[in-house]
Amino acid sequence: MGRFEDMVEGLREDIEVPEMVWTKYTDTLSHLPDQKGQASRKSVKRIKWPVAAAAALFVGVAGISAAAYMQWSKALEEHLRITEEQHKELEESRIASAVGQSVTQNGVTVTMEESIVDNNCAHLAFKVEGYELEAGKEPGFGQTAVQVDGKGDFPGGWSSSFYDGLVAGNDGKAVFADGTPLTDDSQISYAMEDGSLEYLVTMMSSEKGYFIGKPIHVELKDLGTYSGKEEDVLPDVEGTWSFDWTMEGSGERKTCEMDAALGDSGASVVKAELSPVSISVVYDFPMQEETELGIDETTGETFIHTTYAEPPFFTGVRLKDGTLYTGIFNGGSTRYTDDEFETMTILSRAIDVDQVESLAFVKSYPEGEQPLSEENLYFVPVE
Repeated sequence: MGRFEDMVEGLREDIEVPEMVWTKYTDTLSHLPDQKGQASRKSVKRIKWPVAAAAALFVGVAGISAAAYMQWSKALEEHLRITEEQHKELEESRIASAVGQSVTQNGVTVTMEESIVDNNCAHLAFKVEGYELEAGKEPGFGQTAVQVDGKGDFPGGWSSSFYDGLVAGNDGKAVFADGTPLTDDSQISYAMEDGSLEYLVTMMSSEKGYFIGKPIHVELKDLGTYSGKEEDVLPDVEGTWSFDWTMEGSGERKTCEMDAALGDSGASVVKAELSPVSISVVYDFPMQEETELGIDETTGETFIHTTYAEPPFFTGVRLKDGTLYTGIFNGGSTRYTDDEFETMTILSRAIDVDQVESLAFVKSYPEGEQPLSEENLYFVPVE
């Protein structure tokens, strides 16, 4: 499974949704482009859903710098495809904010650089300096613990990994930050131009606005590289890098009311909330039982089981200049509420909500590895 599916799985204890709905939703996701390409397998190893409770050990924090200007994270800027103008707007709206806490342990300095927090999610960026990564190795912390408002099992989940230079292209598939396609021969590098590494943490919540104004504790322990065995990190530098601050953020978003039928699917989009880093969509789509034919993989016998219908999948946006982004998810959640179906998507790239012309929903899937095109999509105008 990829990050999106793991985030959905992590919310199951918080959201009352029938088992078959989750099963069918996972089947739907299996048809979508692999967002991280060859890097997907590795990123899954660091996903923890839900967050296990962690001891709130406090280790002295050194060098809290009250930056006079925004210290932007290069990794977040690339990962979310944020332009300089967008970054300034995120700072002005308080969605993006600098923290500037640094901790040094055994010659390695980790700095909590920047957070990007909206109504649904939070992105955190940590810069690692003083650690020389061996060529061909993947860096990792032996343990990462996150607590929000003193709780390790807040209503959502989180994922973390070192930034590897791969980002989502316009079709959602992985490319390098400079636009170079990812191939079987591509060499992935974790080091930035100055030799530093950047560690990214993405969190989501099923409770809107949960992260804004909340105290957070992040603890990173023992830095090293993955051994090749599942979850095993061989530590090169022992130490604990702890950070405590209060997250800023903004619940500012563009809210659109509509009544747009999605073809003959029986679903209509009635509401959308757009932020630069997440989108929520509400459908008029009551819970509907349906039967499907299944096959027992062990015995080969067929059987009939009951599942629940789902509306067309939200996959991206079309901008006013005609640019189409599909597969722009980097996590999310879904649930039925009364006669409605709601989905929240963390975006894999930041958007200018005022430049969004319409939302895109999957009508059909192309054959083979072809990307989604306009003929495969329903479009709902955003006003």
